[in-house]
Order: sequence, then C-alpha cells, then structure tokens
Amino acid sequence: MIRFIQAAAVCVTVYVGATTAQLLGLDIPDLLSSLAPAAANDPRFTNFHPPGTGDVRSPCPGLNALANHGFIHHDGKNMTIPHLLEGLAAGMNIGADFTTAIGAAGLLSSPNPLGGSFDLDDLDMHNFPIEHDASLSRQDAYFGNDYSFYDPNWQQVLAAYKGKTKTDIPTAAKAKYNRVNDSMTRNPEFTYGLREFILSYGETALYLQTMGSATSNGVANLNYVRELFEKERLPYDLGWRVSPTPITLTSLGQQILALYASGPQPVPEGAKVTADSYKDIFEVIVGGSEILANLTGGLSTAVGL
Repeated sequence: MIRFIQAAAVCVTVYVGATTAQLLGLDIPDLLSSLAPAAANDPRFTNFHPPGTGDVRSPCPGLNALANHGFIHHDGKNMTIPHLLEGLAAGMNIGADFTTAIGAAGLLSSPNPLGGSFDLDDLDMHNFPIEHDASLSRQDAYFGNDYSFYDPNWQQVLAAYKGKTKTDIPTAAKAKYNRVNDSMTRNPEFTYGLREFILSYGETALYLQTMGSATSNGVANLNYVRELFEKERLPYDLGWRVSPTPITLTSLGQQILALYASGPQPVPEGAKVTADSYKDIFEVIVGGSEILANLTGGLSTAVGL
C-alpha cells in the first residue's frame, strides 16, 4: 500500500499538466481499430506452457492464462498498454476501456511508474489494483502468499454451485458472499471497503463473461471456469470459445450490478452501486481522469474514460 501511495504521488507530480512520452508516436485510432479476437484456428489457443524459471505471474488467473498461452509475453514481463490491448483482445475479446484502465493501474504498481511498462508480479500489491481480501482463489495477504492459487478457498466457491454444470448470477453472488464471510471471520486484518467490494464483484463478473460471454447473463460452463482458475489455462480443448461481443467496463459494470442485486451483501459505507461503479473505481485508483489520460498518452480519453 505504501508503494501505491508513493507511485500515485509521483504521477500527480509528473504527469498532470505534462506531456506524456510513453505512447509518443503511437497511432491511437489505428491501434484501437486493429483490436479483435484471434482467429478460431490461432495456435495460441491450444499452445499452453506453464511458467518456467524466471517467469512471473500475477494474482489474476485470467492474465496468467493469457501469458501461459502466449497472448501476452510468456515471461510475464514488460507489459505495456499497447501490448496488453492487443493480447487481451486477441485471447479473450477484452475491450480497450477495461485493458486501458487495468494497464494504467499496472503502471502505477510498478517500482518505476514512469517507465511505461510493468511486470505481472508487480500486481501483487495488497488492495491495489486487483489483489484484495476474500479472493475467490487466493489467500488473504494476512496469511502470507496472496498470489498463488489456493484450493481451499476455491473449493468454497465450487461448493456453492452444489453440482451444477453451469454458472448463474444468484449462485455466483452467493459464492462470492461466502468467501467474504469466511475471510471476515478468520482474518483479523480483513480490509473490505467500497473499493474492495466493487473489485471483488468485478472478479466474479470477469470469470462469468470471459468463460461465457458479455451477453450470456452470467451463464458459463463450470468446467471452463475450473480450467481457468485451477490450471490457468484457456479451456479451448473443452469447447470454450472467445466471447463474440467485447467484454467492457460497461458490460462488467452491468454484471456487477446484477450480482449485487441478487446477493445478500450490504454496500460498505452506505454507498450506492451503479453500472458505472466499476469504471469509477478504476479512475479513483489511478487518481482521476486527468492523470489517467496523461498516464496512457491519451488512450483513456479515446476509449471514453
């Protein structure tokens, strides 16, 4: 958390009102227009290689799976926003707005926020930008390793489905709520404010949409979801295919709203959850839309952030 505050301070000092060199010379319209899912016969979908010596990974199984398949650098290093835009679109049809937001947060997580890139293990920062207590598949930071897959927590998620073969909004919301209650009970340093509340719902929305689709209303094959979390592998051989519709901050925000409406969990701090809450949280994390625009060389403005 201390590193986040320092990084944010650097960006406030350096980026606001300054010219950003990170994406200098990049043709933003050309980049955005080129983004698309990879062809169905792209060999990367079946070319799976787990991390080797010297490779790094994040607390996010989705990013790790994309690295394991080579849609982003297999070593998990030197992640620039243009590289992530291309890789996340190709491997999962993740929209440019979400990738730009998470990429900017990733830059802030780097020990060198002004360097224009970050490594996946930089994202292992407690409560910023994607690691949080009550993860579906990771331990809380209080217990030690908060970045590797932790099966006991994941089994709590699967138990909520009670033998179902498909996901659904009510069960996914219950599974998330069960994890929150478990962490709240066992972790004396449990942290769960509005930011963590929204990000943890986003974690659920992401697996529902990446393993289903942006328009599947929370329905996905549970075997696909298990392959993603348990093996950090894209379940192409099981029949999964990329969502035909881009997965965006808007689609994820709408899914978060549906999950919240279906679940029993009260909103922290008396806040109101809307379909824009997910986008708003990322802007808060980065430090506001002006810093976000400067940090991304104008990309965030081009994608509506």
